[in-house]
Amino acid sequence: MNIFTQNLKIHNTWSDFISQENIKTALARIQTEIGENYTPAGGKALRFLETDLSKVKVIILGQDPYPQQGVATGRAFEVGTLKSWDEKFKQSSLRNILRAVYVAYNEGEAPPTLTGVRCKMNSGEFEIAPPNKLFESLEKQGVLFLNTTFTCEIGNAGSHIKIWENFSENLFRYISCANRRALWFLWGKNAHCYEKYARGGCYKCNHPMLAGGKGENDFLKSKCFFDTKDTINWKGM
Repeated sequence: MNIFTQNLKIHNTWSDFISQENIKTALARIQTEIGENYTPAGGKALRFLETDLSKVKVIILGQDPYPQQGVATGRAFEVGTLKSWDEKFKQSSLRNILRAVYVAYNEGEAPPTLTGVRCKMNSGEFEIAPPNKLFESLEKQGVLFLNTTFTCEIGNAGSHIKIWENFSENLFRYISCANRRALWFLWGKNAHCYEKYARGGCYKCNHPMLAGGKGENDFLKSKCFFDTKDTINWKGM
């Protein structure tokens, strides 16, 4: 059994995908090529296989996992070491996702800094689930958090892009056929390459890690959260 699937309770909506010989061969090759110094751990990298694909409403697609050891969880953009929004964390992508969710529920306001969002939380003006609960809540509501690459060498972002390329192409083709209604959020150039599979429609913008720089008027002003907040409670409450 491959390290990526051996401990997973794979949902039957993925059975036709994971049983393909070319996918089995690809995962065996990937396991050999990435070695042992990678993140997230093998049992987490493909955790999406445990979800019911037929119930997915939104697919959020990023680039590759956080390269710091122990941080990536297998859900794109989730910071596994973070328990409270009051804690310090370096991952700018999650900082800007939090800011963008705030904007979606406070339309008309300029995107506040992370400090500004925290002040709104502490005053009771903005409620959102803690980081160790938020992603789980969103996943249960039908949000699938994926990257275009599912592992990277620890400390070396983007190092496994080529290794996963063919697998990802096959994966997104399968999702596109199995769930034609899902709305795709394509964040960053790597994700934009898969626009052809977004049959249910898509929102394209810069990667959230760029917000605050040249992407300020792109990611933080995207309507992706605002337009879907009647379908998904992005605050996880």
